[in-house]
Amino acid sequence: MKNISMISIMCLVAALLGLIAPSLGELKYCPAPDIKRAGSCGAKGDEDCFFEVAGSYPASLMPRNIHCVNVGKNRSKCSFEIVCGSN
Repeated sequence: MKNISMISIMCLVAALLGLIAPSLGELKYCPAPDIKRAGSCGAKGDEDCFFEVAGSYPASLMPRNIHCVNVGKNRSKCSFEIVCGSN
């Protein structure tokens, strides 16, 4: 009897989530302002940018596609996207 009740509850929860989730919409990502850096990207450029972005933006903006880009001799920038709304 307990197993049937638990299965019924799980099915109900799954059905409710199926109804609610589409109404939340998908997150919209926009390019964030680049973070300028001294020096070239090097072997760990993307990793270094990850830490710079994590220290500059709150996790709630969910930064993604973080990359280090060389922009000149001994200069680079961190480019990435952040949440800017929902569809």
